[in-house]
Amino acid sequence: MRWLVSRFIKGLLIAGVCGSLFSYAMFQGGFVSWFLFYSISSLVILLLLYVIIPLGRFHVTREFGDDVITAGKDVSVVVTVTRKWPFPFLYLGVEDTMEGKLKKQMGHTSSKRIVYPLFRKELKIHYTIPAVKRGDYRFFGIHLSTSDMFGLFHKHVFLAAPSDLLVYPNYYDIAQWHAYEKHETETHAASREFIDNMTSISGAREYVPGDKLTSIDWKVTARTNKLMTKEFEDYIGQHFVVIFNNVIPDTDYATIDAYERGIEFVTSIIMFAYTKGVQSALWTLGKQSRFYPSDTSADHKNQLMTHLAQLTYETHEESTANSANRDEHIPSGASIIMVSTELTKSLLDRVKLLTSRRIQVSVAFLVNREKRALKDEGIIKEIKQSGADVMVLSEEKFKERMATFEGV
Repeated sequence: MRWLVSRFIKGLLIAGVCGSLFSYAMFQGGFVSWFLFYSISSLVILLLLYVIIPLGRFHVTREFGDDVITAGKDVSVVVTVTRKWPFPFLYLGVEDTMEGKLKKQMGHTSSKRIVYPLFRKELKIHYTIPAVKRGDYRFFGIHLSTSDMFGLFHKHVFLAAPSDLLVYPNYYDIAQWHAYEKHETETHAASREFIDNMTSISGAREYVPGDKLTSIDWKVTARTNKLMTKEFEDYIGQHFVVIFNNVIPDTDYATIDAYERGIEFVTSIIMFAYTKGVQSALWTLGKQSRFYPSDTSADHKNQLMTHLAQLTYETHEESTANSANRDEHIPSGASIIMVSTELTKSLLDRVKLLTSRRIQVSVAFLVNREKRALKDEGIIKEIKQSGADVMVLSEEKFKERMATFEGV
């Protein structure tokens, strides 16, 4: 209703101006008065044509610069607008509409452009989404707008053009990682040897004369009071299960950052397994627990990557992460890597249960600060005493190691 009233008032204003100029020309006469009348009348005719001519039918497409997009990269977007007949407009505002969480990432960058058709049939706009974050995003459509030269009349149209943008987690080439580094009482690891050990040690047996000292399993030896030697197998036929705790203790920025590092760590392990032909499984714990059985195929890898890209964290209020009664998911002889942003009593109990079944377990603890609470230190100590390995990946240590490697 307001739109009709506004147009009616503008129409009266234009009619009043034309009527006034005509009256002035009739009474005053002369070249100047009639020149003003005809000049303004020509502009009014153009305005009327603008009002009468519809925007017409458009065809819009949206293209992204790369087929596979990983987190942290700039995404180039090209929007193409085509029309059967040339654009009869002075200018055209083209805006690509998207969901809010993606729009927030653009900061001062805008997805809206002003173009001057100049009677062309095809228009293209380019814009860039800087350093896009991991996730699954939605684009809704293209909003077109234009107006006359005086800005009195405006035209808008929304063209539905839904599409999805899936941004995969960033990952790193684990094959280039260095070996364990010992730092006082805990192991900070981001290494190829960690993965090699996880996929090649099948168990332990009693020491016999002739075994190398480097192959002695000192942890098992300490538990059994007997010299025990590691038994190795090839990659082929091995399984390892990555268990990712999707529940975070709080929603602080540092905790969410640690969660994202955990996603990158899990993705790196999955990609390493795929390149080495090692059977791997993924198990995410949370409100909607998902399990992907062991496989080595490209389809399996793509499923895992898509799941990790779409994963969103949960809080304790939203979810209860429970891995009980899922033992049938763990293949016999598998090695387990548990990745979490917090160490809880339930996680400790689960580790103890698995190690009691002689399953090799390693826990990757993604911390949001270097100095952890005393309760974390206590749980770390108990996990080690149960026979499992513990990796503490703080932001400083994680970035320090990753800075020396090339992300794929």
